[in-house]
Order: sequence, then structure tokens, then C-alpha cells
Amino acid sequence: MAKVPQPDIVEEIRQAYARVGITLDRPATYGTYYRLLCGACGKMVGNVGDRLLPGMAAALVEQQFDLYATGGLGCPCGYQRNITRGLDATRWEAAQRRHGGAA
Repeated sequence: MAKVPQPDIVEEIRQAYARVGITLDRPATYGTYYRLLCGACGKMVGNVGDRLLPGMAAALVEQQFDLYATGGLGCPCGYQRNITRGLDATRWEAAQRRHGGAA
């Protein structure tokens, strides 16, 4: 039986975070952790490990939508707030009401 190739997890992580305006930088420690940078100003906004299972990065970012939308996660410059508003304005507005964000 032929072996099915696994998707490149680093590329999957890169695509998941790109959706909310975050870029994946070079490995920070031995190829295991990568810095997350704001796609607008380049400020470091966190780290992510490459030991996630397929599909996990997209699920994490999706579940954190409200936090990006209200500025609880992401860069102080507000880029992720703007990106999430463009992705789903109705959901963005609901997050502002739920979490007291400034619309």
C-alpha cells in the first residue's frame, strides 16, 4: 500500500496565521518554535510550535477569532482587528458586544 504524504505542517501553520494578518518568521529554537509577526508593522506577537497535528493550526486561529477581533490577541497597531473585521464583519461586531471591544 502506498504511503500518503503528510502535509507540510509549517506551511499549514503559515497559512492559518496569514488569514488573520500574522506572518510566520524563521525558527526561533532548533526548528521547533517560530516567531509570529504582525503582517503590518513586523512586531513580534507570539510564538508557535511545529508539533501541531494537521488541521490544528487553522482550528486554533479560528477559535481565537474573537480575541483577534477585540485586540486581546495580535498587535497593538490594530492590524489583526482590521483583518478580522474584513473576514466576517457580523462576527466581528458580535465579538465587540460580547467582549467590550471598541467598534
